[in-house]
Amino acid sequence: MATVFFVLSLSSGMFEMLFLMIAFREYVTWRISIVWVLLILLVQAFGEGCTLLFPHVPLVFFWIIPLVAVNTFMSSRLLYTKWLLMLPVAIFLNAVKRLISAVIAVAAKALMAPTAPMLLRQAIGFDITADLNILVTVIVDLPIVLALAFMAHRWLVRVSAADFLQRARVDASDYLLVLLFFIIYVIAYVFAMEWTVNSQTYMAIAASVTFGIIGLYLINNKNSHLNDAQLLLEVSNYNELLSHHNRDLHLFKHDYQNVLLSLSSFIKNDDMPGLKQYFETEVLPSSVRLNQQSELASLSRLAMPTVSGLIYAKHDAAMTQHVNLLVYILEDVELPNVPQIKVVRILGNLLDNAIDAALRADQQVKLTVTNQDEHTVSFTVQNQIPNDETLDLSVIKKSRFTTKPGHLGYGLSSIEQLTTDKLQVNYAIEDTDFVAELIVEG
Repeated sequence: MATVFFVLSLSSGMFEMLFLMIAFREYVTWRISIVWVLLILLVQAFGEGCTLLFPHVPLVFFWIIPLVAVNTFMSSRLLYTKWLLMLPVAIFLNAVKRLISAVIAVAAKALMAPTAPMLLRQAIGFDITADLNILVTVIVDLPIVLALAFMAHRWLVRVSAADFLQRARVDASDYLLVLLFFIIYVIAYVFAMEWTVNSQTYMAIAASVTFGIIGLYLINNKNSHLNDAQLLLEVSNYNELLSHHNRDLHLFKHDYQNVLLSLSSFIKNDDMPGLKQYFETEVLPSSVRLNQQSELASLSRLAMPTVSGLIYAKHDAAMTQHVNLLVYILEDVELPNVPQIKVVRILGNLLDNAIDAALRADQQVKLTVTNQDEHTVSFTVQNQIPNDETLDLSVIKKSRFTTKPGHLGYGLSSIEQLTTDKLQVNYAIEDTDFVAELIVEG
């Protein structure tokens, strides 16, 4: 019986994994789940074996460091982000788990064995009283962890946390700060894991509050800098491209009259061979630029420079891949008061996906911008579905969905993380075309 209690009590090592899988469940796959579970079991077996073989080595080296390392590595693979960004999250979850477990263990000890010292090494040594108390703790812990994970999922989706973690970049100073953060936590538990459960409760409270505040500060601070820097960079780049486009259009209009005058001189002199040569060598190549500029002339009707700049940038990028991005804006459009960076990034992802698909189909993408009503604007992106591909709308929003071999498929998941009540994305299949519609409501 003690062995059964002991094995069941080891399931507490799965709590951080369960929390992360539920909180970021859109990104979970069967492969990641299986590998993660097997690694946690291996870590638990490693902890048990090393504790029995090396009884004088602090437990933190067998029961915290390997567990945090595995959860950090697997969560970074889950979200396709830097491990350094997930290490503070793994440490915080470990601290919170120990806080919850310590509080419940104190209650279990009072109810079931008030005279037992309740040291962790008792559980590892198959002590029946300690195992029973730890089992009760695990059973009570599980629904609490699950409830917190589901609440965390709603909040993480609302703040687009996964999207932030995928975009965030780390600096050299971040490595020093986060590793120092981890070393302090390890040193604290070198001593705390040898204390009784009552004493560990106070340590768990201090660790959860302290490292929770530090981790939240780091993430919020980095998120703020990331959004500000990215917004400024994208606005600057897009506006520069748009200014370049307007300058080219102005120059072409200025030159257009001269082109007409030069043609008229050939006609007046009845110089048809000269007119033909001039047209083929000078006028015809310039007509390509005229077509490019006239296609984007409707951008002047869109009263949002960042989005206009994005569309021009994507049009330019599509041309380099021999894809024709057709833009239709038939009326003046003014976007509602919504976060511009989210509109830019959602529309950018939709256009990128459409251009990628068009490369394997008819090399054409259509973007239509319309006013649905006074406070709602619609961006419709349409492209032909490649002949060798099939799309299922029921799975298209799932994590890592992609029709491209070797592609990770984070675009649609990223879009899903960015949507809000005022930014909705709908997908449809019309005959042989895939249609994605971004609806922006004021």
